[in-house]
Amino acid sequence: MSHTDSLEEVVLGELIGVDTSVPPGRNYLEALKVAGERLEAAGFRVDYPVTPMNVARSRVRENVVLEGERVNMVARILRGESKRRLLLNAHIDVVPPGPNWSHDPFKLSVEGEKLFGRGASDNKGSVAAITTAATRLASSTDFEGELIVAFTCDEEIGGRSGLGYLVENGLKADAAIVGDGSIRTVGIAANGCMRFDVRVRGQAAHSSRNWLGVNAVEKAALVIDALAQLNRRLGERRSSVPADPDSGVDYLRPSLTVAMIRGGVKENVVPPLCEITVDRRLIPEETWEEAKAEVLGVLEALKSKDPKLDYEVEFEPQNHFSYKVSPNEEIVQLYASSWSRVMGREPLIVGGLGCVDACYLAAKGIPVVTGGVSRTGNNVHANDEFVLRSDIKSFSKIVELTALNYLKRA
Repeated sequence: MSHTDSLEEVVLGELIGVDTSVPPGRNYLEALKVAGERLEAAGFRVDYPVTPMNVARSRVRENVVLEGERVNMVARILRGESKRRLLLNAHIDVVPPGPNWSHDPFKLSVEGEKLFGRGASDNKGSVAAITTAATRLASSTDFEGELIVAFTCDEEIGGRSGLGYLVENGLKADAAIVGDGSIRTVGIAANGCMRFDVRVRGQAAHSSRNWLGVNAVEKAALVIDALAQLNRRLGERRSSVPADPDSGVDYLRPSLTVAMIRGGVKENVVPPLCEITVDRRLIPEETWEEAKAEVLGVLEALKSKDPKLDYEVEFEPQNHFSYKVSPNEEIVQLYASSWSRVMGREPLIVGGLGCVDACYLAAKGIPVVTGGVSRTGNNVHANDEFVLRSDIKSFSKIVELTALNYLKRA
């Protein structure tokens, strides 16, 4: 460590050095121990619960490759007689690096204020910030109650085998901070996600006699157009929850994206099959079941007009779903106050368009606030992802202050 490196940067460098890309999701334990061993040295009791592979496998698509144990980390420290429990969470997995990096994605690179590497902003920067905040808290005598730190896996493929599994199997808290968000805002809500495939079947024929076949690509084009029309209607809906101004909308809004298309056999064959993959984002006021019924209604209406349209729909198991908590919750107000103290201005209390694991806590009635080290322009999920040095330090301090205020001695 050089004299200019903060502890947050040292931890971040070690985390980035472990490839936790999912899929496939190898090396989780190695990365978790970067944080876990520091927390243990600070006085936390640290465990590494494993989600059974059959559970993880049941929550994702069949074509998603999973390798290695689905490991999580839960660290606890208990002080005094207070029964209050505060949970700090962030996810250890990252998306695959992809092409066109000018830096090694799995080695921390520093250029002035910018720290580069896969996961620097989403979400290992938050893991590093929470780790260092928690170690400072462990040496403090100013709090009582239980501080729980959970670093979890598989958020990028739905989170059900990470924080979702832990919450379903007994992890409890009275309030939580999830470090998977923006340094610019205080998060109280998030959109949910529904993904599905539509397989359109046709009839193969020689292209010189294409009237003898049924073109699955052409039929799929009708489906895509109908879904695009649905997306335009969805674009008129708004949540009651304000959105981050950087998102380009004033309030959270739903969306539907035809994201992938696969079809065709050869250039002289009428294609017998075409598959499309669709991503549907839900505002907190929508339910997964309602959104599914809406999609099925659009497809059935299309089929009633075209008897040769032959399709089947497969919905991905439900994982991330939409949620919102009251801005008046104590943890939200304490986080906002700490944010103001560190950042020197009033925060924006908003919802996020992306999905986060905080939904699993909210579903159990646990008040949760989201924040993090990210900001627009950090190349999240793209090449040359980075985090600002000042942001990772600021988030660590915000977490520490919020925890001290929530678990303050009577």
